[in-house]
Amino acid sequence: MPSRAGLHPSRTGNTKVLTSDLVEPIFRKWFAGPMVRWVNCIHPEYGAGRGPGEAEEPVGMERLMKVMEGIVEDLYGHVHRVSRFATAIGRAMNLEEDDLDRLATVGVLHDVGKIHIDPQILSKPGPLVDDEMLRMRKHSEYGFAMTVERFDRHVAEAILYHHERFDGRGYPFGLEGMEIPLLARIVLVADAFDAITSTRSYQPALPVDYALNEIKTYSGTQFDPDIADAFVRLVESGALGLEPQRVPELH
Repeated sequence: MPSRAGLHPSRTGNTKVLTSDLVEPIFRKWFAGPMVRWVNCIHPEYGAGRGPGEAEEPVGMERLMKVMEGIVEDLYGHVHRVSRFATAIGRAMNLEEDDLDRLATVGVLHDVGKIHIDPQILSKPGPLVDDEMLRMRKHSEYGFAMTVERFDRHVAEAILYHHERFDGRGYPFGLEGMEIPLLARIVLVADAFDAITSTRSYQPALPVDYALNEIKTYSGTQFDPDIADAFVRLVESGALGLEPQRVPELH
C-alpha cells in the first residue's frame, strides 16, 4: 500500500493543519473508481448519465466532493481539525509515526459513511427520533465497509469504532475500555471536542472552556481518561493555540 506520510503534522514537531489540497487526493485516489456505482445510485443527480450497456464514467473529483460536501457538514474544516487534534494527542502520547499517519487518515475519513445517510436526517435542527438515530448510527459501519479493502485495517477499524464509549455504552457494538482500539479512542475525543466547538444544525458553536469541561466531566465514562487528560493538557498548555474563553476560529 502506498505511503501516506505527510498527512500528519510534520516530523519536526511543528503542527501542520490538513488542508483541502491534502484531503482531496485521498478521495480522488481511493474513492474515484470503485465508488461510481454507489454515487450514481444514492445521488443520481451527480451521475455520469450513461445508458444501459455503456461503460461507466469514473467518479470525478468535482462530482464526488460535491456529494460529500452536501452530506458531511463542514467537510474540509471538520476533517482537518479532527486530524489535527487526533495527531496532536497521538504525538503527546508518543505514538509511532505509522500510527500518526493512521490518525490523520481516520480524521479525514471518520464520517465518510454518512454519504449513505438521508441528508434530511443529517441536517435536522432538532433531536432525532429513535428510527432516525438508529439509521444515523450506521454511518460508522458504512465507513468501515467503504475503507476496509482500500486502507490499512487499523484505519478502517478506527472508523468503525470511533463512537464506542469507554464505559461500553457506545455503538455499534458496545465495546468497553481497552477493547476499543486506541486510535478510535483518540479520534472520539478529537471528534467530540470539534463537534462541541463548531456550529452544527442542532447547536451553535460553544467556547473552548465549555468543551474542555465536557471532556473532563465525561472522562472515564465516554472518554478514555488517559486520552482525555492528554488532550486537556495540550489545550491548557496553549500547544493547540486555542483560547479557553473563545469559540475557536474555524478554518
